[in-house]
Amino acid sequence: TVFSHKLRETLVAVQQLDKNMSSLRSWLSHIEAELSRPIVYEACDYQEIARKLNQQQNRGDLEVVAEVFGRLLQV
Repeated sequence: TVFSHKLRETLVAVQQLDKNMSSLRSWLSHIEAELSRPIVYEACDYQEIARKLNQQQNRGDLEVVAEVFGRLLQV
């Protein structure tokens, strides 16, 4: 019936939402741990600062968050 089909669709959507929320919680825990660690510089010069900045920018975490939030918004 139409009702049981809609119910199944809703169940699948809720399961996907739960999976996405779990991924988001894991990511947030990871980021929290990263942010709690101090940044240690080997030297106090432009090259070292540029290297650390480049490491941060190359992580790509924002792309992961954008993808997860995009999936959440689709539900």
